[in-house]
Amino acid sequence: MISINELRSIHSELNKFNKMKSILSSVLCVALLASNARSQTVCPETPTCDEQQNQQLDGSCNNLLNPGWGTANRPYARFVPANYADGIWEPAHTRSGNPLPNARKLSLNLFGETEMEHPRNTLVSMQFGQFVAHDLSFTADAGGIQCCAEGRVVPRELASSRCLPIEVAQDDPVLGVEGIECMNLVRTKTTLEDPCSTLEGEMAEQLSSVTAYLDLSVVYGNSLEQCNSLRTFERGQMKVEQRNGKPWLPSHPNKTATCNVKDDSESCFLTGDVRSNQSPHLTLIHQAFVLEHNRLAGELAELNPDWDDGVLFQQARKINIAQYQRIVYYEWLPIYLGRQNMVEAGVLPELDGRNFARDYNQTVDPAVDNAFATAAFRFFHNLIAGHLDLVAESQQPTGSIRLSDWFNNPSVLEKDQNYESLSRGMVYQPHDRPNVHLTPEVKHYLFRHGGRVGVDLKAIDIQRARDHGLASYNDYREFCGLPRVTSWEEFGDLLRPQSVGSISEQYESVDDVELAVGGALERHYGDGMTGETFSCILLDQFRRTRVSDRFFFENDSKFTARQLHEVRKSTMARVLCDNTQGLEEIQEQAFFLVNEENPVVSCRQLPVVNLDRWR
Repeated sequence: MISINELRSIHSELNKFNKMKSILSSVLCVALLASNARSQTVCPETPTCDEQQNQQLDGSCNNLLNPGWGTANRPYARFVPANYADGIWEPAHTRSGNPLPNARKLSLNLFGETEMEHPRNTLVSMQFGQFVAHDLSFTADAGGIQCCAEGRVVPRELASSRCLPIEVAQDDPVLGVEGIECMNLVRTKTTLEDPCSTLEGEMAEQLSSVTAYLDLSVVYGNSLEQCNSLRTFERGQMKVEQRNGKPWLPSHPNKTATCNVKDDSESCFLTGDVRSNQSPHLTLIHQAFVLEHNRLAGELAELNPDWDDGVLFQQARKINIAQYQRIVYYEWLPIYLGRQNMVEAGVLPELDGRNFARDYNQTVDPAVDNAFATAAFRFFHNLIAGHLDLVAESQQPTGSIRLSDWFNNPSVLEKDQNYESLSRGMVYQPHDRPNVHLTPEVKHYLFRHGGRVGVDLKAIDIQRARDHGLASYNDYREFCGLPRVTSWEEFGDLLRPQSVGSISEQYESVDDVELAVGGALERHYGDGMTGETFSCILLDQFRRTRVSDRFFFENDSKFTARQLHEVRKSTMARVLCDNTQGLEEIQEQAFFLVNEENPVVSCRQLPVVNLDRWR
């Protein structure tokens, strides 16, 4: 008969064997992926840079010493060592070696779904945040892989090595009732299977497929080829289509594969970013900045008849990006990060005697932090409203649409008077409060595409952070110079009250708590909306994004002093007014709700960027 000690010894050896098997499996998967990726691949050459050239569409040559910095299809930055179970690629386990808590259960147990309106901020403020997020980051993916087909797990022997589906329990109160067993999640492409990666080492680093600069790549694309498909090559204009007396974004050439539409008679738009059709309001923001480019190019053509198409396009793009950067740093970011926080962290520039920024730093790499893209900037998911108001000219709601009815289907914009009604709704409806709740529309019905249920955005955020090997909440606190949490009681001073008791029931140890969970549950920090850990990550990123950008609009020689004075008049309200038919009036600060200090005014009363300075 085998003794207890012998059983323990056998169990220990089995654990060692299983761990080694897991490591070997990961190494084999990565080797196969790398081998497949490297076949018949031609890598781009290091570009030759000219200090006087225009800002490149792919981000190259922004930094003259390191021309590849900030370009598309490069790894995310990682400032805290990755947490992989095998040290290479396998998602983390708990410190004891057990699986981490199920991502869907964490979403259900720690994050509520009660919708509460924000008392001050508009939906356009939240929606602009998604627009900015897409401009900075897009995880490189392998489309079309099914890890969870129609709610059922694809057998391991048939599934791709990229699969990391989220299991759904039978007693799940929403998805389980519908017989859903899993949610699809495909792992992000990494340096290990990228044939052009120059990073040394065997640890996986995920790739972002867009530039790391705030350069409106969501409008212009991330390559010359992509941008050319969006241009008319006449008078500097971007392509638009006229229908029913309105200009629209160009139709996507492959609508049914790109959008959730039945046939080519429905709307699906082609832009610089494939995600532009995700929600009606996001599409409206995209349209506004494309039309703003065309408005600028048209005015510049009148002022400068001798300018050809290329000059008009580049000048209009340069001004459009500058206006956008001004809105991001001076009008929008202070709402969420806090102006005082931004000043203390160096996010806002110090200006010289001529009012130009004086802190451009070519030694700073703009690469987007993996923790920023995969956890901290996803804070905005809590602000999504589940129903979008249709608002009349009187500023009164006349109805609403359900967000999940129109994911990846912008056709609703061309129905009835919805274009005007949804545009007004975006500036008069509040977004949700920044708390531990998410609207059910994204917690249970995200991308349901006509089905009874969809997927859970919060669960996907948690699982994606594991895919990317993000270090723990405590590790990021230490990186930010904050004290590590050593007991569950210490969370009482850090987290929102309703979360303190629950988090200890989900994790084995305080060191197992994940950044995507702990950071999202923190109380707000300083004069911002996010907690101190997320604030640290967000502030650092937006500082690096600015000081590393040679083309940032306030840097010396990018504009004349008089031109810069004009760019600084830019506001979101003016962009929306100039490029939204039927919007004749708006509050001066579009990111804030109407009140006595922020009254509705005629669009004609808003400050105007005087392009005579570019004559």
